[in-house]
Amino acid sequence: MFVFTSDPQTLCASVPRIHRAWVYFFSARRRIGIRAEFLGPARLLETYGMARDGAILSHDSASANPAQLAAGLLRAAQKRGAIIAAPVEVSDFAELPSGVALATADGRVLTAEHAVFCTGYEFLEKMQNPLHRMTSTWAIATREISDMPEWMRDTIVWEASDPYLYFRADPSGRLIAGGEDEETSDKNTRPSVLRRKAREIASKLEALTGVPVGKPDFRWAAPFSVTDDGLPIIDRVEGHERVYAVMGFGGNGITFSMIAAQIVATAIDGGRDPDAGLFALR
Repeated sequence: MFVFTSDPQTLCASVPRIHRAWVYFFSARRRIGIRAEFLGPARLLETYGMARDGAILSHDSASANPAQLAAGLLRAAQKRGAIIAAPVEVSDFAELPSGVALATADGRVLTAEHAVFCTGYEFLEKMQNPLHRMTSTWAIATREISDMPEWMRDTIVWEASDPYLYFRADPSGRLIAGGEDEETSDKNTRPSVLRRKAREIASKLEALTGVPVGKPDFRWAAPFSVTDDGLPIIDRVEGHERVYAVMGFGGNGITFSMIAAQIVATAIDGGRDPDAGLFALR
């Protein structure tokens, strides 16, 4: 669910325009086959207890435990013949006439027909890209909430504010919430900022939902890498034909990972995915 409101200080004269933009966003989702409902302020308040200008409710969403999901994908890859080697640090690579040589930090050399680097925000020097920048983000997990509203147990919420707020419930009855991003790469390492951000996220969560969450049981801070256009980079490494980089900058990581798998697999097979140009090196 995308929940939106108008900033009374900056958008008060543009409420009709903002509302039209969200209706257009809703219509675009419907056109590509995503089941969605547009909720006005009255229904949003009555059904979900949130006093905002409106929301878009999509029905084809899912959440997952990220560690369990990653482990499950690795097990599936193993069953299909993949060999998992860990820990291995690749320190350099070179393209050969018929493949790729990967040098490891402990002095070994691995060879493959193709190499795909999906390494989060850590890339070798020759893959660095000036279009992305590091920010900081924070998240919390609340106590287990026994009297959680029923809708909250299976609804993922994103409040389209600045800074944004998102939350979802986990199977134990905790709320996982986060946001409060800042355009700085170092604040996520400061314990005092983590404590303050955790309080702010919990306070905003209570204010939005009306559900008392109290002091968070857990809190986290992390770097978050973004691009100016919000899109990741999925392409061959510059100057190489057999080496690919999947730079998952920005949000929508699961969606973009699936797109990356399609683009890279098609390229290795000698084709070109019709969406590849959207995510090309730039």
